[in-house]
Amino acid sequence: MSSAAAQRAGAELFAANCAICHGARGDGHGWRQESVVPPPANLTLPPWSERSEAARTFLAIRQGVPGTAMAAWPTLSDEQLWQLVAHIETLPQGR
Repeated sequence: MSSAAAQRAGAELFAANCAICHGARGDGHGWRQESVVPPPANLTLPPWSERSEAARTFLAIRQGVPGTAMAAWPTLSDEQLWQLVAHIETLPQGR
């Protein structure tokens, strides 16, 4: 389980880097969603919402997701990526 500090830091990183596509709630409804094909992932649904998939989420952020607009984020540190994962795990599920 991640710390509250990691979750807060992840929320800040998410707002600055991810919400544009994934939306503030992580539901895939960011303001750029219309121009992204396929649409951004809804992070409130499995597999992204499952704690058991934390490593998969980490790698998706680090390496990007082939066949989608999800780019790799090599400029973020491992600590920042885990903070993002910690925040994603706090998103209300099933939106």
